[in-house]
Amino acid sequence: MAINQFLTFVLPKKPIEEKYGGIPKQLEIKHAEWEKYWENYDMELNDTPEPEFKDAISTKWWKGIEIDIVELRKDIDKIITRAEWNGGTSWKTEKAEFDHDLSIDFNDKENYIEDFRFRTDLTDSTLNFIKSILDLCDRNEWILMDDKGNLCEPKIQNLAELVKDSDADRFLRNPTEFIENIK
Repeated sequence: MAINQFLTFVLPKKPIEEKYGGIPKQLEIKHAEWEKYWENYDMELNDTPEPEFKDAISTKWWKGIEIDIVELRKDIDKIITRAEWNGGTSWKTEKAEFDHDLSIDFNDKENYIEDFRFRTDLTDSTLNFIKSILDLCDRNEWILMDDKGNLCEPKIQNLAELVKDSDADRFLRNPTEFIENIK
């Protein structure tokens, strides 16, 4: 992931509202557990094992949500070019000035989305990609979550609040300070 990209997860609003009685400000992400999970991940396996813990990322929010994946893919194709790799489940602005991408992991056997995420290139001042994605999310009653579990409605001003003080934002504001702080 490029440091100027901001990772955002797309989640259906309804199951979160049902579980919490509304939309909370933040959901728990177990970062330490994910680090252990990826340390023990075997790339040679054809099947990705289920994490042995529950958090905002491992929860199957999309299970039970009716989605026409063919139509969803067509809608996304209007926003961003489908990548030539990963079996048509990823999109990327290859050969473009900006580096946006999007991926959807779809469970064909049980007919639900397992993971839906995109990364926005914060150097893109046209905002065309992000506005199109936000519109898609708004039309479908989906919400956004950053990599810290913070939730927001799919509105540009709400997403801007999540972006503020992210690694990508800090890097773009002051690359030298950001890199020195990493050291």
